[in-house]
Amino acid sequence: MKFVTVALLAFGVLTNSTNLGAQTLRAAVSAFPPTLGNPFTGASLPAAELWWSIYDGLTRLNWSGGPEPALALSWENTSPTTWVFELRPNVTYHNGKPFSAHDVVKLMNLMKREEMKRYLIPNELTLVKSTRAINDLTVEIETVEPDAILPKRLATLMIIDPDHWDEIGVDGYTVAPVGTGPFRLISFGRGNATATLEAYLESWRAPKDIKTLEYRLVGDKTSRIQGLLSGQLDLITGLHVDDVVIIEAQGFDVSVQTNPQVKSIALPNVLHAEGHPLQDARVRQAFNYAVDKESIAKFIMFDYAEVASQGVTSATIGFNPSLKPYNYDPDRARALLVEAGYPDGFAMNIEVATDTTTPDSLMYQKVEQDLEAIGIDVTLRAIPFSDYSSKYATSEWGDADAFNLIWNNSAFQDPIRPIEYFSCLRANPFFCAPELVEPIKRSNAEIDSAKRDLLLQEIMAQLHELAPAIWLTNAVYTSAYGPRIAEFKSRPTGVMFEELKLQDD
Repeated sequence: MKFVTVALLAFGVLTNSTNLGAQTLRAAVSAFPPTLGNPFTGASLPAAELWWSIYDGLTRLNWSGGPEPALALSWENTSPTTWVFELRPNVTYHNGKPFSAHDVVKLMNLMKREEMKRYLIPNELTLVKSTRAINDLTVEIETVEPDAILPKRLATLMIIDPDHWDEIGVDGYTVAPVGTGPFRLISFGRGNATATLEAYLESWRAPKDIKTLEYRLVGDKTSRIQGLLSGQLDLITGLHVDDVVIIEAQGFDVSVQTNPQVKSIALPNVLHAEGHPLQDARVRQAFNYAVDKESIAKFIMFDYAEVASQGVTSATIGFNPSLKPYNYDPDRARALLVEAGYPDGFAMNIEVATDTTTPDSLMYQKVEQDLEAIGIDVTLRAIPFSDYSSKYATSEWGDADAFNLIWNNSAFQDPIRPIEYFSCLRANPFFCAPELVEPIKRSNAEIDSAKRDLLLQEIMAQLHELAPAIWLTNAVYTSAYGPRIAEFKSRPTGVMFEELKLQDD
């Protein structure tokens, strides 16, 4: 088995906290956002957790989907391509500046700048044609074509102070962000391995109990657990499901939240020279038959996850119940390779980001093992999440043939985002199936939820046949917390620190 380590994880250092205030919470995570306070590079955990502590969106999502009000109290689709949002009054940024519709206009214009195209979130909003302030608390957004889920898309856009961004520039902003969220960043610590935040009591979702949030990067899972058990930490995230029994046996509470994300290995068909094996759907199907996903669900995910049949889970609109997972059938996989003209297999490189959770690394090694069993000579290369993010945004993967990818339905609580990413409609496509373009556009234009659900199910059936990825299992997000926390809450964006309640001392 070849596992080439391209880079090592950064390990956080635990220190004893002196003069710990009764309203101070110490939390540790497996990774910080690679761009720190710049919230436009992604929408996934654990980055989203820190950003949602600092920022608000116009809307936000819950476990039932949504969207629900955030900085926008209500919205209306006034024409097929026009949305009007009524904003929350009396909102101020952390620097004291009032928030208004004019800031939304400035931010939307910022998203259209050429230098912003390298970031993920601006590319989520390419359908936005123009934005105008009707008055201080009413903003109108016009789209290029009908977009039924614009309010969901806007949940990924963190509302920064655009004037502050322009004043200090992107480099300055990454370490000195200004939002309207429940916590205000005081500083990133030495080596950007810690973040100290204080409660922003003027926020519309001001923290209930926490005055200071000490947020730490502790890349090593064992160190996070030891920090919790020893009392140096109050809350830790990014755990492996096999840690649950160990932690609960010590009297600590664990939250295992099923996530509508689907873990996969993306199988690009447009990044390679003509004639590359992955351009053949039979090869991609063979890979799905080759991987023993039931073993992954049972022995790596400890039955906390289910085998994925498609790029969406049953918790989300668009799930097609008629689709079954590709069963584990190595013989069928080998037959498909022969049929495609690769009886002796071929060599390929798979790059994976493993900065987040242990199961991911074990999953990818299992994929490598099963592919090699059908004659595929796999080189599995681990890369840091910062490098992964850059490659994913630009689709510049070098000699990598495939890469890990979450079908992140939780960003919108809707499957259209990952569907679009696996399509010709992506700004820098890595997989393109022209026959999906019109069905995707029809689903985006359909306001009726029931009709849109059927359209999405049809797209899922087409994708199942195209096999643009090796679908593995759904994701889970595991957190553990100590006795100082009396009430724990989370959203698809992670721990809701502002909602946590502490035990009375």
